[in-house]
Amino acid sequence: MKSIVALIMICSSAATLAMSAPVRAEISSRTVGPSLMIGNGTTSIGVDSRFGVSDNLSVRPFVFFPSGATVFGSSLTYDFESSKASKFQMTPYLGGGVSIGSANNGGASSTNVFFTGGADFSVTDSVDLKAALEVPLTSSNASTNVRLGAGFRF
Repeated sequence: MKSIVALIMICSSAATLAMSAPVRAEISSRTVGPSLMIGNGTTSIGVDSRFGVSDNLSVRPFVFFPSGATVFGSSLTYDFESSKASKFQMTPYLGGGVSIGSANNGGASSTNVFFTGGADFSVTDSVDLKAALEVPLTSSNASTNVRLGAGFRF
């Protein structure tokens, strides 16, 4: 219950920031691409995405396929002002999310609530590189994960 309250507080804080900040993120608000999730001694391959719901809020659904299981979920993030360093553009973000893991062989499923932070790096007009850190707010065998990937804008 404490985790759900914490997630609601994170999401409402991000929404409050979005309504009060006039800054507009410049990177395209829709991307989909391959990704790696590294954590708990394993590396999983999957797909993650980003869909802008307002100037500074994004929903980031994902699915990963660790050995013998499937993990899917989504996060809601507040996207901060874009910054340009040479020809690359970076958009940092903070937020929270929920992931659900299910074992393919009939094992138990798990639901985890997490805090996330990361950045999208625009390297061309149609490709972003992504990096994120997920810190669990629940204690059900959840580990801190690093996600690295690419996103193709559309």
